[in-house]
Amino acid sequence: MNYQTILLAAGEGQRAALGYNKVLYKINGRKELVLYSLEYFIDDPLCEKIVLVINKADQRYFKYLVTNPKVVFTFGGKERGESVQEGLKLIDSEYVIIHDAARPLIYKEDVYNLLSFAQETGGATLATKVYNTTCHIKDGFVDEYFSRHTLASVVTPQCFKKELLVKAYQENVQKDTFTDDSSIFNKFIGSVKLIWTDNISIKATTPYDIKLLEVILYAHR
Repeated sequence: MNYQTILLAAGEGQRAALGYNKVLYKINGRKELVLYSLEYFIDDPLCEKIVLVINKADQRYFKYLVTNPKVVFTFGGKERGESVQEGLKLIDSEYVIIHDAARPLIYKEDVYNLLSFAQETGGATLATKVYNTTCHIKDGFVDEYFSRHTLASVVTPQCFKKELLVKAYQENVQKDTFTDDSSIFNKFIGSVKLIWTDNISIKATTPYDIKLLEVILYAHR
């Protein structure tokens, strides 16, 4: 099944403490972080188009860096949801995959599983098991513990039927903030299928994450 992709690269990445967009950081001094995920979708024959959502401030760098005809650009908004909606305007396929450019590790089996289940349910997301003890906090103290067996860590990529995701954003008339697209889909459309993965899915958020990714990606050369 063919699909199109929205690749989110418009965040400022302040917690990465780089002073510039973290997806433009050169991993091990060799290649910009954004290129790892971008090249996966460029190389996937089922992916017809990649909508790369960027900051206006970065457009000159991106347009020098990315020249593949499969890639089109649009500008992001202040919030993640605004960036996704801008990307959806350029999607003309039945199914869309949404991915954070700060997650460079993508695996074919995960993407194809997402596509398969999204056809059945309308929406699917990758998820990993939770291994640490988790709790709710209140005033700096533990308020309640949760069973790890009832929790999941939701990651990208995620896959949706485009018209249903568009509808979910239209239904959000109060403009509530959602941290990812599976959450807004679940709120306004219906259940999202969890696709368990054992593959590594690290998001470059802090300086520690970036150093860890450099070690992993060096080993993947």
